Amino acid sequence: MPIDTMSTINDTYNDYQKGFGTEDSPNWRELAGKDARRIPATLLEENSPNLGSAKIPPGRYTSRDYHREEVEKVWKRTWQVVCREDEIPNPGDHFVYDVAGMSFLIVRTEDNEFKGYWNVCLHRGRKLVDKSGCGAKGFRCAYHAWSWDLKGNLAYYPGKWDFPDVEAEKFGLRETAIDTWGGFIFINPDANAKPLANHMGSMPKHFESWPLEKRHTLWHVQKRINANWKVGIEAFLEAYHVVQTHPQALSSVAEHGTQYDVWDEGEAAFSRLITPTAVPSDHSKEGTPLGAIADVWALLNGLRMDEANSLPEDIYDRATLAEWRRHSLGEMTKADYSDVPDAMMLDSIQYWLFPNFCPWFGEGLPLIYQFRPDADDPDTCFMDVWMLVRSPDEGPAPVAPEVIRLGPDDKFEPHIGAMGLIFDQDDFNMPQVQEGLKTWPGDPDGVTLARYQEMRVRFLHQILTRVMSTP
Repeated sequence: MPIDTMSTINDTYNDYQKGFGTEDSPNWRELAGKDARRIPATLLEENSPNLGSAKIPPGRYTSRDYHREEVEKVWKRTWQVVCREDEIPNPGDHFVYDVAGMSFLIVRTEDNEFKGYWNVCLHRGRKLVDKSGCGAKGFRCAYHAWSWDLKGNLAYYPGKWDFPDVEAEKFGLRETAIDTWGGFIFINPDANAKPLANHMGSMPKHFESWPLEKRHTLWHVQKRINANWKVGIEAFLEAYHVVQTHPQALSSVAEHGTQYDVWDEGEAAFSRLITPTAVPSDHSKEGTPLGAIADVWALLNGLRMDEANSLPEDIYDRATLAEWRRHSLGEMTKADYSDVPDAMMLDSIQYWLFPNFCPWFGEGLPLIYQFRPDADDPDTCFMDVWMLVRSPDEGPAPVAPEVIRLGPDDKFEPHIGAMGLIFDQDDFNMPQVQEGLKTWPGDPDGVTLARYQEMRVRFLHQILTRVMSTP
C-alpha cells in the first residue's frame, strides 16, 4: 500500500499532542526556557506537522525486489558518508567503503585532495583494494598487476603489446562525486550528481554554532547487524523505545519530553530529536530530580549509578551540573565551553539526513552514526558509530585510531564502555524485528507508528517513497 506523502496531509491535522511534561519531568521546551545561556535560534525552531497514520508495509524491510530497486534509486544515486578526514590524514591514506554489494575506494592524493573511485580493476573485475590502508603510492591489482596512481591514472599493465584497444588515458579508475562537510567525507556513486550542498539543504546552518570539523575521532566502530538498514536506523529515530529497551536510563532521561522536528526542503530532507537529560522519566518508579542529576554525574565520571551518593554539594540542579561539565571538559580538551548552553552540554540532540546519516549536536551524546546495507541483501547492514571529541582551540588534533570492526555476534560494550551497553541493548532487538517482519500475519496491513513520538520514522518512509517513485 502507498505511504502518505507530505503533500497529502492537510494542515488542519497539525493540531495534535506533541509530547508532554510534568513538574518533575518537564519537556524540552520547558527546560529550554530556563537555560542559563542563550540557545541557538535553530535549536528553538519547531516543525512537527501531523504526517498522517498510514501503515508501513513489512515488505519494505524484507523484499529482495524492493531492496534491488532501493539500490538503483537510493544507494547508487545519493550522497553518503564514507569516513572522517582524520581517518585518512596523509597522502596515500585510503579507505574502502562497501555498500549494498558495491565497493568504493577513497584516497587522499599527493595534493591533499580527496578522490573517490569505484573499487574495481578495469581489466578483469577483481576488487582492486581489499582493505583500508596508509601511505600507498598507487594501487596494484593482486590478480594481474594492473596498476593505477593515486589520481586514478592507469600507470602500468604487463603485456601492453597484447591490448591494442586499451588507451591509457581512457582507462583511469571510474570516479564518484566526492565532497566534505563537518570533517566527514561524502561520496555519491553518480559522478554527475548535484552538489552535496543541495542534498543537505539548510541543515548545515543548524551546526554553525557547533562545527563538527572542529572535532576529532575518539573511536569508530563498524558492526555487521542481521537486520535491514531501515530497521537499524529507525531504532535511533525515536526515544519511545527507552522505556523497555533501556530501563536503566529512565531515572535520568525524560523520553516523553522529547521534541521531534522534520524539514522537507525538496532536494533536502532532515529531522531532529531533542531528549531532556538529567531529568527523570515519568515512567521511572523511583526517579527524582536530584537523583537524575546524580545518575548523570556518576555516568560522566565513569561510575555506576549506585555509586552516585558522592555527588558534590555544589551540584544540585541541571544548571550546576552543566557548569561542572563545562569545567571538566575544558580541562580535558583545552577548549572553551563558557558560552555553551545547558541544553548543548547535557541533552541528547540528534539530527538525521536522508537516507542514513545521523550527526549529534552538542556534548550530551557527541556521537555520529549511520546504517547502510552491507551486501546485495535486504537482511543485513553495517552500523557505523563515531565518538567525536572537541579538538583543542590551539594546536593539531590527534589522528583517528583504526576502525574497530565487529561481527553480528560481537558486543559493543567491551570496546567502548557505557555507550556500548546501550548499543548492545538496541542490537538485541534488531535481528528479532527483522525476523518478525518476515512472519507478518497480514492483519494489520503494516507497521503502526505513533503520530508524534515516531514521526521521524514515518518521515523517513515518506521521503523514501518520493525517491523510489522517481524514474
